[in-house]
Amino acid sequence: MSMEMATESMEVITMAVDKFQNSKSLESAAQLIKTTMDKKFGASWHCAIGEGFGFDITYQSKNMVYVYYGNIGILCFKC
Repeated sequence: MSMEMATESMEVITMAVDKFQNSKSLESAAQLIKTTMDKKFGASWHCAIGEGFGFDITYQSKNMVYVYYGNIGILCFKC
């Protein structure tokens, strides 16, 4: 993932989680992240948000973001 793409992805993720963190609606945050990433970087992005989850995925090279925002894990990847 290029530095510019990584920076933009982090901005999208922090904006969405900040927007919906108070309402406790992480599903809405995941949907906002997915649609924004689709618009910015092309279709087929997927987003999973939650606490205490593991994953095993297949993704396009250099198209995955996995970060923690506090105690919330955010996984975004492009298939």
